[in-house]
This record gives sequence, structure tokens and C-alpha cells, in this order.
Amino acid sequence: MEKSITTALLLIASVIAALALTNAVIPAMGKSASALATANSQTADRIKTDIEIIHATGDDPGDVITVWVKNVGSKVIKPVDSSHIILTTPTTVLSLPYVSGCSSGCWDYSLEGGASEWTQSVTVKFTLKTSVTTGLYTVILSSPNAASASKDFSV
Repeated sequence: MEKSITTALLLIASVIAALALTNAVIPAMGKSASALATANSQTADRIKTDIEIIHATGDDPGDVITVWVKNVGSKVIKPVDSSHIILTTPTTVLSLPYVSGCSSGCWDYSLEGGASEWTQSVTVKFTLKTSVTTGLYTVILSSPNAASASKDFSV
């Protein structure tokens, strides 16, 4: 009789422990699955996003660099003004901020062909206004969803 009571109590304790463990593990698995799905979606967006710098040119007396960048991926890139532009020479590195109606030390953009969004095959004209001297330059553009491209050019 004593053994059956002990066995019954151990069985009840085992069931309670299993339920407690299940109640702790299942919500954690749900959170992990949700985090994994979010990370997977973001990675898929990055894979589907790609840009290509078609042409870059500078104007020494005008202190203007113009860069044409095409969306060659399948995702819409937005917001364009959250892109990062870095301009390098053999001796300097300059990160230019976006300013609408930029006048100096910044960049602005316009969507080519009357487009309203930077969708697949749409080209964006970036206008960088900064001090330009004759020499070699590299422009690096990184979009908000992590696609990046670089182009060497000379002024």
C-alpha cells in the first residue's frame, strides 16, 4: 500500500513537472519561430534587392558630382533619402548627408522617367554637391535595405 501511494505521488509530480516544462517551452518556441520568420523575411528582401551604378561624373568648376543608379533587383527601394553616399579619393573619405534642395556638402536625388518610386529598372539621378578637384574618385552608395554598389571615376 505504501509503495502504491509513493508511486502515485511520483506519477502526479512527474505529470505536473511535464506540464510546467511544456508551458515554459511552447511560448519560447513560438517567439523563436516568429523571430526566425522575421529574419528570414528581411534576408529575402536583401537578396531580392540590388543596385548598379550606371555612370558617375564630376564637374570641377561647378562642384557637382552626378551619379545614375539603377534598381536591378525585384524589390522597391524606399525611402531613397535614407540611402548612404560615401565619396572617396586616394587621400580622403567623405560621407555626405541627404538634404532636399541641397546646395553644398550634401546630396539630393530625382527619379528618372517620371517614376514615383524606385522600383525595378528605374534609375535615380543622385546629385552630390561638394568641393570637386581634378583627380580619381570612388562613389559608394548603400540603399536602406543593404544593397550597395561602388564606381570609380575621374574628374
